[in-house]
Amino acid sequence: MNYLETQLNKKQKQIQEYESMNGNLIKMFEQLSKEKKNDETPKKISSTYIKELKEYNELRDAGLRLAQIIADEKQCKIKDVFEEIGYSMKD
Repeated sequence: MNYLETQLNKKQKQIQEYESMNGNLIKMFEQLSKEKKNDETPKKISSTYIKELKEYNELRDAGLRLAQIIADEKQCKIKDVFEEIGYSMKD
């Protein structure tokens, strides 16, 4: 075999492995969906997750803006405002 045939065989093996992995993931998803009694498709699940993540980020940004307004009024750092109300900056 020459170099190109060797590379082609390697790529074909990789494709077969990926197809097998994909099949296993699909089976696993179907099994978990049955266990969780979830009828949603992966696309719907991910779009719901993204929607909820966007909403969370918007609420978080609004909270940070409010905390910044309070910090500006008190003429202190936003970190001090968070400490005063019992939250860490990581929350």
